Amino acid sequence: MPDIKKHLYLYVFVSLIFVVGVVFGALLVNSLTYDQQEELSRQLEQIFLTAGDSADSAEFWSSLWMYWRWILLIAVLGISIVGFPLILILDFAKGVLIGFTVGTLVSQFSWKGMFVALLGVAPHNIIAIPLMLIASVSALSFAIHVMKDRLFVPKMRSLKKPFLDYLTTQAGVCIGMMAVAVIMTWVSPYLMNWMSSTIIDVESALKIS
Repeated sequence: MPDIKKHLYLYVFVSLIFVVGVVFGALLVNSLTYDQQEELSRQLEQIFLTAGDSADSAEFWSSLWMYWRWILLIAVLGISIVGFPLILILDFAKGVLIGFTVGTLVSQFSWKGMFVALLGVAPHNIIAIPLMLIASVSALSFAIHVMKDRLFVPKMRSLKKPFLDYLTTQAGVCIGMMAVAVIMTWVSPYLMNWMSSTIIDVESALKIS
């Protein structure tokens, strides 16, 4: 894992890129037409209806592979050196996806959407986002190190240790993503199912009263 103090500027910069993406994604919801909003609402309601369905290992591996591909792409861009600016685009895109998802939920379902975001979107992203930022900073710092070593140091030093450290960090992130896939596959659907039942009970009680 990249030293936080040594690479604090990278952590701050990458985090800002991600946050800007979240804000942009949330604002993007307002640009949808009425028909697009209605279609999104129908799709979200269908997701809620199937939230309590039992998950299996196939869904776990599908979710895990999705996150592994993301980290693998970041790792490859870091190694390629010239492609490292695309890492920032990936971080921005991830922010846009989360911002758009949460913005859509709140826009379509008001306070219910807030609960869905907290129980269905937040749990796995609380782990996934820091891991993604660690992978991104590791890739950026490795690329910067290589460029400095090759361009500004007359006698080129061995990259074996920095490269092994880089691979170790990215492998650790991939292992951490297993916890993310577990939460996404089994925990979040359970919380969504519990929330749906609770909301229905509350609404029924309010109608009776």
